[in-house]
Amino acid sequence: MTRREQLKVLGVFLGVLLFITLFWLGIRYIENNGMSEAADDGFQSATDEIFDNPDDTFDHEAAGKVKIGGKKYKYYHEIETYLFLGTDASGNESGEGEDYQGALADFLLLLVIDKTDHTYAFLQPNRDTMTEVTLLLKDGTGSATSTEQLCIAHWYGGSREQGAENTKNALSHLLGGLSIDGYYELNMKEIPALNHLVGGVEVMIEDDFSKVDPSLRQGETILLSDEQAFTFIHDRFDVGDEENLSRMKRQRAYMTAFFKKLQKKNSEDPAYALETYQQLQELAVTDISGKVFSRIAKEISEGTSRGFFDLEGTAKIGDTLGDGVEHVEYYVEDETILQVLTELYQLEPAKKK
Repeated sequence: MTRREQLKVLGVFLGVLLFITLFWLGIRYIENNGMSEAADDGFQSATDEIFDNPDDTFDHEAAGKVKIGGKKYKYYHEIETYLFLGTDASGNESGEGEDYQGALADFLLLLVIDKTDHTYAFLQPNRDTMTEVTLLLKDGTGSATSTEQLCIAHWYGGSREQGAENTKNALSHLLGGLSIDGYYELNMKEIPALNHLVGGVEVMIEDDFSKVDPSLRQGETILLSDEQAFTFIHDRFDVGDEENLSRMKRQRAYMTAFFKKLQKKNSEDPAYALETYQQLQELAVTDISGKVFSRIAKEISEGTSRGFFDLEGTAKIGDTLGDGVEHVEYYVEDETILQVLTELYQLEPAKKK
């Protein structure tokens, strides 16, 4: 073989080697940049959607990032965030796909665990908060969005899992693409079972329940029975001023007392959280494993509570849904979101590298 022929063969070999290398790098790029089956099915996270611009880069030392009011912020503390959902009875949990009808989210609560400072806090969004919601189809696909109440996000999709994931993404979008590590969804009708597991919680009755349950006497502090717990957390009409903000205040009071009991029981018995998780497993929908749930409970039992935070906004009556019915619409300004997240996540203005 002449030298010219040898060089030709070598060139072909190097060309094939280069092609194989580029093909492998391309596959790795796809794997590492979120082109997953979930994204194809309409589940691209709000974080990916907001930070999909090559210019939206941050230093690698930052633990997380958000983009609020067109400006980018980062945080350095090691923080985990989990969404807890309580859905109403408007849906159909027994069906799947076309036979499934989603419910509305009556209760939303973000658990924010700061592993750097060993603290935890709760952020309670208003269910009526207006934000961008993905209009998932019954097969779980879809990319069209609409500005709707946060609670409606769970209505879309063909299963409870898809509804919960859609709600998580809608809330993430509202909070500037904040990363939410998991969700735990329980229908509000299961509140008695939840209450029973901790032997009831003690709360003060501040609203007038006389029309729905006279045993909940205004001004008294009582240990809620399982049935009373449901009424206390769920009912809104014919209770006090019938406002969702008042119900949120009751939900906050209940969850504060509940987590204190959970904290105490878990400190006495490290297996308690996992046992609770297993007892509710058939009733709940979650992407949080039992192992992670136990770790969360441990971090709460050993951590210091920073209490509850909310997003103050303005409520008005509107018909954004276009269904001919007036609904409460709650609007939160970017400045408010930035202020609350800065306190929770120690946000700092981001500098591009």
